[in-house]
Amino acid sequence: MTHWLLLLLTVILTAVANLLLKYAAVNRDELAGAKGIVDSLWELFTTPSLILGIFCLGVAMVAYAIALRYINLSVAYPVMTTSVVVLVAIFSAIYFGEPFTLVKVAGTVMVISGVILLSQ
Repeated sequence: MTHWLLLLLTVILTAVANLLLKYAAVNRDELAGAKGIVDSLWELFTTPSLILGIFCLGVAMVAYAIALRYINLSVAYPVMTTSVVVLVAIFSAIYFGEPFTLVKVAGTVMVISGVILLSQ
């Protein structure tokens, strides 16, 4: 049971990390034209949301590696990636105003259905 909790932790941290990376990129986008590329990159690399996103990815990687000791890769990977895609799509629509169209909903349902079939 603990291994599934580690996989859930991986999913949550990976989704949060992606949202934090997007937040860092969006909030630093206006700096690219005003400063040189080196200054803009330094500004981005020292952004707290980017640093926290990278930290979340690191912790997620360790949790995932431990979970893989007990869960088949052919099950864990599709479950993890699909779950992250669904969470990122939903929260990107909420926090960044990205479109979540009927086509995306249908695609999400198909991907989830495929993962369920793969895990059998």
